[in-house]
Amino acid sequence: MSTDLLEEARRLSPRDRLQLIEALWDTLSDEDIPVTAEERALLDARLSDLEANPDDQGPWSDVKARLEQRRR
Repeated sequence: MSTDLLEEARRLSPRDRLQLIEALWDTLSDEDIPVTAEERALLDARLSDLEANPDDQGPWSDVKARLEQRRR
């Protein structure tokens, strides 16, 4: 990667950098993102659990708050 390109990206505001990340991510296909067999199995298990137990899930704000409480 060009160091000039990276330096230019670093000069962007955090919001613009996030938008750039999103735009770049959207250019990738599923085949471009490596996933090991173990990772695929874990994702499949988590998806199955979500589908079997939809009421066991919580919003990110609740999860984040619980994690922050553990750090204290």
